[in-house]
Amino acid sequence: MQKRIVTMLTAMSLMLPAVALAASGDALFLQSCGACHKKGGKAATVNPADKAGSVWEKYFARGRHPGDMGMSDADLQTVIKYLVAHAADSDQPAAAVIPK
Repeated sequence: MQKRIVTMLTAMSLMLPAVALAASGDALFLQSCGACHKKGGKAATVNPADKAGSVWEKYFARGRHPGDMGMSDADLQTVIKYLVAHAADSDQPAAAVIPK
């Protein structure tokens, strides 16, 4: 029984960084991207499930986003990881995180 508890706690501790990253990516996406990409904003509404993961990666790798996003490289990478993790072809697509 004790071995089973230790195994479960170990597995849960390995999952925590991924959960923290998703929450962080979600918050950054809503705060940074949501400022413009919402109904009535400067840009069209955008949600992670709008594109496949590889499309999100290529879009940012090629510098296709117009204008300054006003975030650090580390924050941008966190947002990209969030977009890929919740893209249309992911296991957990997110379709409506920025209110339309």
